Amino acid sequence: MKHKFLCILLCLSMLASGILLSGCASSSDGGGAGTGTDTSGDGDAPVVARSSMTLTLWVPTSPDTTEEAIAQVEEAINGITQPLYDTAIKLYALPEDEYDEAVKEQVHSIETRIEEERQAELDKRQEELQNAMNGGSSENAETTAPETTGGLETTESEYSLIVQSAPEYPHVEDTQMDIFLIHGWDDYEYYANNLYLSSLDEELSGSSKVLRSYIYPDFFTAATIDGSIYGVPNNHAVGEYTYFLVNKRLVEEEYLNPDTLLSLESTEQFVQDVATYHPEVTPVYGVYEPSYYEYWSGQDPQTFSVLASRIDASSSYDTDVNTIFRNIFTIYNYTQSTYLYKSYVEQGYVSTAEDVGEFGVGFIKGTPEDIAAYEDDYYINIHQAPRGTKEEYCSAVFGVSAYTKSVSRSMEILTLLNTNTELRTILQYGVEGTHWKYDEENENIIVKLSDDYKMNLIDTGNMFITYPDYGKTLDEWEAAKQQNLDSYYPITLSLADYQNESNQALLEELDAFNQQILAEVNAMSAAEFKASIDNGTLIDRVDDNEAFQKLSYVPSSSDASNGRTEENGWLPEASIVNMWKEYATELLDGKEPGAEA
Repeated sequence: MKHKFLCILLCLSMLASGILLSGCASSSDGGGAGTGTDTSGDGDAPVVARSSMTLTLWVPTSPDTTEEAIAQVEEAINGITQPLYDTAIKLYALPEDEYDEAVKEQVHSIETRIEEERQAELDKRQEELQNAMNGGSSENAETTAPETTGGLETTESEYSLIVQSAPEYPHVEDTQMDIFLIHGWDDYEYYANNLYLSSLDEELSGSSKVLRSYIYPDFFTAATIDGSIYGVPNNHAVGEYTYFLVNKRLVEEEYLNPDTLLSLESTEQFVQDVATYHPEVTPVYGVYEPSYYEYWSGQDPQTFSVLASRIDASSSYDTDVNTIFRNIFTIYNYTQSTYLYKSYVEQGYVSTAEDVGEFGVGFIKGTPEDIAAYEDDYYINIHQAPRGTKEEYCSAVFGVSAYTKSVSRSMEILTLLNTNTELRTILQYGVEGTHWKYDEENENIIVKLSDDYKMNLIDTGNMFITYPDYGKTLDEWEAAKQQNLDSYYPITLSLADYQNESNQALLEELDAFNQQILAEVNAMSAAEFKASIDNGTLIDRVDDNEAFQKLSYVPSSSDASNGRTEENGWLPEASIVNMWKEYATELLDGKEPGAEA
């Protein structure tokens, strides 16, 4: 009897485990109930027939979009996905002002429904086992079978579960959610951290690796959370340039080499000559801002701090920490350019007026289209390349829900949406012949036929494989593509969680010190600033600051003799620089940053 009782307990434990596991995300392989199946053989492996499947696609749309237009677009999408993949798509296009909240409610609703069904099933099995233990017959026990899902009649969902253009395909289940658009980093992080998204790493290194050729790599870098990627960011132009312009006419008159006039430092003599010999020309136009600086403090990385890093697209993890993390007043680029611009302002060389007219050198922010007007008269250099942020790269991301029928089948659709112009154009502009048509004189242009279907271009997939707008060709994207090639995602942004309990007070001290130092520097004349750098006053003040020292501390064998003990507040876990060193060392497979190859 004891043995029989243990067997019953074991069965109950295994059953409970099976029920709990059944609520997890579908695996990304092709086999199993509710997943796609592989159609190709590998050696002696059996070839499994692909099953018909219905997936859901959730996107925001304009409140002006009609239900009829959505149904027409759904049908057109299915005209592509069904013959290609034997996959039907149920399109949920919700008004954009309601979309984010509606999607979040749907995710939570599915989570609750799954938990309730799981608990009901567990209660039923426990009752059956209890009856068996009491000597009763489970066959005679009165139990209520859970309702089947997948039919419109058996669900409380407010959304239709039937694909009207493909009624023969399986209906959407009321605990199913597949592909959905996520707005912004905060929501993307929320869905990933709360296990509402499926990891896409396997597909992005396998069947969907082509996406890495269509989407700029930094998008995926920014979309990485704890080493995994949970969404496909929609490719779009990122960031903003700051250009440094040099007057062509005056360079030629002075017989100078334009290839050497690339920065404020390298044009010092040129600016002085413009001011001296060309009084009709403004020597310097615009506002100078230091380029490629990342700041470390309790604030965001673009707010001034005396602990700084100069990071561009060529910066790498294997650079020594003493090169990446610096006292800002020891960086020649910062001190010399700050001094020069201060002196130009004092001498009246600088104008920021929009109607400045001709100028010697200038700083202008914008896009390649903005700067095109200056190309004939000025040499154009990039002072600051477009700087990406995780917020901008992840402003619109397609994720695959943890409640999907199949990760792999969902990724087939997402891959198509990011690589196939026909599907991408349908989702963005609607049905050819109904909502738009090709221009009769230029087939590279589309013409609007209806206002019944309106979508935001960034919300519907890879921007660069569909038309920028009605009347514009795909060639219009060339400048934006180059902008992304020039853009960079600072490597230091990957150290996102450097603020902790051990260094919170130190960061607050550094923040106050930063504000004080910046106010003093701004109040200095150019001569005073230069003198404070030349005599080391500013450098020493920063180096002597305790918060700066402890936040940039790296443990060494001489710590004890220097009084750097944990009792005195020298904590490795409080130091930003030490955190980075450990982080970079791990990325470099144990090799310390800056170590010789």
